[in-house]
Amino acid sequence: MKIRKTEIDYIDSTLGRLYSGLSILVTSDSFTLNDANRLAALIALNFLGKGGAVITIHTNLPFEIINRQIKKNFSEKMNTIFQRAIQEDRFYFLDLVSSENKTKVVYDEVRNIREIANEPKRIIYEIKEAKSRLKQKFPDVPILVIYANISSSIIDFDSKTVLRMIRKLTLDAKGDGGIFLGIVNRDVHEPQVTSTLTHIIDYAINFSFETVEEKRQSYVHISRTPLIREAHKILNQRFAYLFTPDKFVTLFPLYDSFTKLKESMSFNELGQVSILGWNHIITPIQTLILFIKAIEKQHSPEESKRILLELGKQVGRGAALLIKSESLKDNKNPLFEVFKYNTVSGWGRVLSIEGSVDTGKLKIKGISTIALSYNHSDRPVCTFVGGALVGILQVITNKEWICKETKCMAMGNDYCEFEIETK
Repeated sequence: MKIRKTEIDYIDSTLGRLYSGLSILVTSDSFTLNDANRLAALIALNFLGKGGAVITIHTNLPFEIINRQIKKNFSEKMNTIFQRAIQEDRFYFLDLVSSENKTKVVYDEVRNIREIANEPKRIIYEIKEAKSRLKQKFPDVPILVIYANISSSIIDFDSKTVLRMIRKLTLDAKGDGGIFLGIVNRDVHEPQVTSTLTHIIDYAINFSFETVEEKRQSYVHISRTPLIREAHKILNQRFAYLFTPDKFVTLFPLYDSFTKLKESMSFNELGQVSILGWNHIITPIQTLILFIKAIEKQHSPEESKRILLELGKQVGRGAALLIKSESLKDNKNPLFEVFKYNTVSGWGRVLSIEGSVDTGKLKIKGISTIALSYNHSDRPVCTFVGGALVGILQVITNKEWICKETKCMAMGNDYCEFEIETK
């Protein structure tokens, strides 16, 4: 059995050899440590969902807390995957406690959830034993080992001892075709320790934040050691990121685009605000929501949809005309530049685009500000946005398009989804 994907897109697109054994290090500052742990949990749940086995090591963290976190942060589907793996003995949880305590089973009904003495030799022994039991019961199942508390161990022991232990675990993972994943809080260590860990590991995922205009902006930075395949394309690039109950999405940060937008703004004595040479009106989102709901109240669903779709088309055409000439002059993709402009203007964010303009079929997933502000609905509410997408594509391609919203955040979906195709 081979598991070739973690379902974390930016990892899977650059790994190339997941099925032959791999080591991953997730580092973070204290501000983003919860996000680092959540990403590791998502990788583990995806691994269990594909039939793999997971051994996770924590320090003084009762299993009840882990169980609650899974239920809180992930979907019911993921929680079901987790509980099934426990029942099938494909999940081991090793909680490191002070060496004065005896090693013991803490859950009689679940044999694989254990408290163990917090000693390097004991940790290696218990991981080895867990792997052995898993291999006896599931000979062909790959194993993911998550060491979620490297920082705690370095505080408890000297750094050289822990580094030797991590090196051994990474080599073992490569030897048996599994994965080792470690998590470290770099705020509590000397840079040399974190740097040494990074050199031991194949793949580094770094969570951090920077302060932009007195606000914290989280980002993730990814790198591959050594540099092979596609790694050179993503090295030193920082990505914004988004968690949904079942997915981790990376997005290019737009701070620079937002700064350029602000730099292009001007205000005159007539009360007009100009951005990129065009007059704009800055208004709360609720003004637009009231406008949309007034149309829906006064017209039938079919007529409301027609009106909002046509208005959206006009707005989309305007945005595309505003951006298209500048993007072509700078040799940039006009579609992406229009989406970027709409994002920094507050309309929401594109998460992914499937298909292509050339084939005449697109599936666009994103976050819609209208859907977020509309409150709950039993039907899609982003007709205006769908019309804008059609208008944008008409200007860029000189073709007619039609759009259908198949998922909507106002209906409780994780994102809005638009299926668009040429007539």
